[in-house]
Amino acid sequence: MGGVRKIQVILVVIAVVITGIIYLAPKKPDQQKQVELPPVMEVFSFDQYLKDSRNQLPWESGSKVDSMAKLAGNDQPAMYDSIASIFDIEGKPASAAWYYEQKVNVDPSESTYLNTAYRYFDAFKAAKDSAESGFFVSKAIENYKKVLEINPDNLNAKTDLGICYVEGTPQPMQGITLLREVVETNPDHEYAQLNLGFLSMKSGQFEKAAERFTKVLEINPARIDMYIYLGEAQARMGNNEKAVENLEMFTNLSGDRELVAEVQNYIDELKGKRSEK
Repeated sequence: MGGVRKIQVILVVIAVVITGIIYLAPKKPDQQKQVELPPVMEVFSFDQYLKDSRNQLPWESGSKVDSMAKLAGNDQPAMYDSIASIFDIEGKPASAAWYYEQKVNVDPSESTYLNTAYRYFDAFKAAKDSAESGFFVSKAIENYKKVLEINPDNLNAKTDLGICYVEGTPQPMQGITLLREVVETNPDHEYAQLNLGFLSMKSGQFEKAAERFTKVLEINPARIDMYIYLGEAQARMGNNEKAVENLEMFTNLSGDRELVAEVQNYIDELKGKRSEK
């Protein structure tokens, strides 16, 4: 059973990370403490975040940033790219996004807005708390919208914008609508189909989820992880035999021994349920 639980946890976590809506609710205190304690307000200072991010750089990298920041501007906009790349290497996407955002002032192009949006999106996904995530997702949305103003046909930006709405705002349906528009325009858009599949799993539309995951496999046969998702969708529908077929496809193709062992445990359980019928 441990292996089965781990597979189910993997499925749920991946779905939530890519397309789930994150709700952070405080634990309910008892009535006396509720009266005595003042409300806690989460405050996020991006200025302080940037300072801390700079101070956490290795000495040599920090010195380069300081030197290039003095040169960056109208005459040398490429310096912003160079500074951002340092923060990219150090795993600080929000700081990299800020420098691309400065570049927008001298180069308001699709690529500059896109570089800004991508990094704020990454920062949102790695945010430590709701204050950070709320700030970063709003910045990502702002910049993805700018990209689409310049190029409405940028389906990758439209897909990411949809995911931002689904994951980080109270308007998930706005995001779902955007994802559907992407696949209507291009049915072979892998990322949009994948995320619509995860959303279908979350809403209990397992047949629709299986269709989406099958489509992803048609688009990209190398995505063998889809066999796990297909197996889970079939199992949720009670089609254990079909679920086993898909899961066995994964075990036959994957070189990840640990995950294969976990999937095999799940297969054994499903086979046991099938034989009990």
